[in-house]
Amino acid sequence: MPTRRVILAVPAILVVGKPSSGKAAWPDRPLRWLVGFPAGGAPDLLTRLLARRLELDLGQAIVVENRPGAGGNLAAAALARAAADGLTFGTLFAANLSVNRHVYRNLPYDPLRDFTLISEFARFPSAVMVHPSVPVSNVAELGAWMRAQTAPPICATPGAGVIPHLATEMLLQRLGARCELVHYRGNPDALRDLAAGRAQVMVDAFPTALPMVRDGRARAVGVTSASRSPLLPEIPSVADTLPGFEAASWLAIAAPAGLPAEVAARMGSAVMAATRNPETVRRFAELGAEAIGSTPEELVARAAAEDARWGEVVRASGITAQ
Repeated sequence: MPTRRVILAVPAILVVGKPSSGKAAWPDRPLRWLVGFPAGGAPDLLTRLLARRLELDLGQAIVVENRPGAGGNLAAAALARAAADGLTFGTLFAANLSVNRHVYRNLPYDPLRDFTLISEFARFPSAVMVHPSVPVSNVAELGAWMRAQTAPPICATPGAGVIPHLATEMLLQRLGARCELVHYRGNPDALRDLAAGRAQVMVDAFPTALPMVRDGRARAVGVTSASRSPLLPEIPSVADTLPGFEAASWLAIAAPAGLPAEVAARMGSAVMAATRNPETVRRFAELGAEAIGSTPEELVARAAAEDARWGEVVRASGITAQ
């Protein structure tokens, strides 16, 4: 693995107020927060929950701006190009930091150099779902059904290169099955086609998968956590059938490279406090996510480990994107 040259910002408790120099304290105006998936998707829902809590701590409004497309790359590129003045932040996904450099031939940002990484703030597994018309109830039956089809079934993903897509690829590899992968510009459109039967299979993150399963628009046949989830206790983990199978999505807050250290530290401190707030923990859990609140060093280590893991899956699957 190459050495990661990311800019670290160690959270610290800073006093909010007017410094003795007379310079206005940060933040002195509303902040912008970029999200690379549509409103209503898992990254958007969790970002907005965190942003509302951070507003109380920072004393400024946070405007969430959705820029979907290209597996989160459009928003990540916009974040990389933004001024490092403490006014623009973004949600980076596992794909942005650990996957897309293996998938995209011309990535419009450098994940190793273009960001100030602040904190991982959420982590969540996915559910393996089928349209209710698909006659299977577990992953083993799903594999047998897929292998028996004359024409490959349609597998929807929220975008090329995102963790649910890679989990789908890994599942197909382990099952010895095939499908026609259709990549959407986010969760909502993909889930809509699954519910309508235009797609038969989808792996999707808990925050957006759970409502589909609970109201019967889709059937869960497995979860990608290492063991059963308390939110879907009746559904076996994929690892029960395919030992060692595990796939989790995660979200991190970042800023453009060169963010002043005191701003990065203040935001890191605020994220740490927000993710330990009992109400935030409860709201995240209701969506199937764990509130994390990591240090920058922990985030860098996680990104490096995921890079190695998913790079192998990408190479084995031959995934590429423009």
